[in-house]
Amino acid sequence: MTRPARLGLALSAAALMAGGAATQARSGERPFPQGLYGNVEMSGETGDLGGFEVRFFTASETGKPMAEFTLCEGWCNTAYTAEVARTEDGFTFSHVETLEAYDDSGTLTAEDRLVQYHVTPAGKGWKVRLLYDGEDVTAGEAWRIKPLEAPFGLAVARGEESGHEER
Repeated sequence: MTRPARLGLALSAAALMAGGAATQARSGERPFPQGLYGNVEMSGETGDLGGFEVRFFTASETGKPMAEFTLCEGWCNTAYTAEVARTEDGFTFSHVETLEAYDDSGTLTAEDRLVQYHVTPAGKGWKVRLLYDGEDVTAGEAWRIKPLEAPFGLAVARGEESGHEER
């Protein structure tokens, strides 16, 4: 390819990218989040873990915005991965949780419920609301999560070295 052709191709690519940025700016859409955020802490008294941690990323295979996340209630048991969707005031992602319990007759029953997380911008971090089957269980008090340098809750949920000794 000749030098003028390469220059023309580069200018065309730059114009296309600028046009896309202008479209995003005109529409006012916030870019999808990226990075690691959380508020997981360990109780000094009991050693229990509590809080929420999420890693926002773009799936390399599909280019879709994704979230890997864990909710720690006593411990960080499971890491989930879900696609992130845009909402009017932020973003949302969800998973289905199966609750197992024995009924009065001693029969094991299972009940599925939709667990949704709604995140809205809050300074350098996010506010998170948790909904079970559409009901806001944060009682209107959103959790604040801040940027993190390394995973803690997600590392525990994955069974990796947690680094909790340093916290």
